[in-house]
Amino acid sequence: MLRTDDHLNLWPDQRVREFTGGRLIVPRETTPLGRLLPYRRAAGETPPPGIGELVHERGWSVDLGNRGLGDVLLGLAMVRALHDVTGDRFELEYLGPRPGLMRRSTLPMRVGQSNETGHIVQTVTAHPVPFAAMPEEPPTWLDLLDGDHVEIHAALPMRYYLQIELATGCRLPAAAAPAPAFTSTILAAEPFHVVFATTTSMPGRKDYGAAQFAKVAAELTNRAHGDWRFTLITPLGAAGQRLAWQGPPVAVLDGADATDCIDVFASAQLVVGNDTGLTHLAALTTRVDGTGPDVVGLYGRHAHTKWITGSPRHHAIATPFSQLLAAADRCPVRDRYDDGVWGRSADLPSISPTQVAEYAGVRAGWW
Repeated sequence: MLRTDDHLNLWPDQRVREFTGGRLIVPRETTPLGRLLPYRRAAGETPPPGIGELVHERGWSVDLGNRGLGDVLLGLAMVRALHDVTGDRFELEYLGPRPGLMRRSTLPMRVGQSNETGHIVQTVTAHPVPFAAMPEEPPTWLDLLDGDHVEIHAALPMRYYLQIELATGCRLPAAAAPAPAFTSTILAAEPFHVVFATTTSMPGRKDYGAAQFAKVAAELTNRAHGDWRFTLITPLGAAGQRLAWQGPPVAVLDGADATDCIDVFASAQLVVGNDTGLTHLAALTTRVDGTGPDVVGLYGRHAHTKWITGSPRHHAIATPFSQLLAAADRCPVRDRYDDGVWGRSADLPSISPTQVAEYAGVRAGWW
């Protein structure tokens, strides 16, 4: 006979929750699963000896793989780490399919077009030491601050950064959010301009959907008076997205190139998007004065603490399943989890448009 146990609930929280961006420091008893750094980084200690001298002698290369935009953007933190190791000792070059985008990066490198190599950033040296940015590899790193608190380095850019710090044995300068920025010539945000990013690698599982974003837009306009302007970025040829939008007037950018999106993001006060590369790019976009839009990413089937830039202006709204993965430091790709098993707990559209609008408006400073 089939028996159900309503008291068997191993999850500490089954609510959709909001998480404000920036460094994460928690009481020791609430620390998520992670690997303890072998040195007290926040206390000024240095990592154990590594291959730093070899990297200084031969230079280095980083293989970012033939991956999607988000993987590449967050993987550039490994490039930043190695550049911090060697400084201006070597000239850098990028080879890959996105030279236009990389020209907008704050990394000092020459760029070249290649559709055969994947994404490679390397020093212009004869025998560079090879590294590979594999998102499944670096764990969440834990740094003991004192007897009561732990800093959680869970964002993928900081995972990569500390991976290089440990490999080379060189103490690096960044405390958080080491992924390089992408620059815009936009001087200031347009008040009440909101950009929604629906582009994603998995439309069936990682797309909040134009219909839901339209409801968020309606909630925003109902909550506050203003000269609202909405922009919707969709995948190329996604005519259904335009038809699904039933809300305030919207400008639709169908299949916009990532490079062109930088200025669009810089012109916005707020960007709300799926857990996808364009949302990460928005969080890495900087205006002339170094500011950028507040960004709210929506997380259903990946850990909200990992697939994020770590920037103080990059925030998250996460399903219970996303929170579970974050607490356990698990990956549905590496660990072969089928998020469909968890039903609505992993269902991105189950996040209320009202909750998205309320939290996003707070982060943008509208209420």
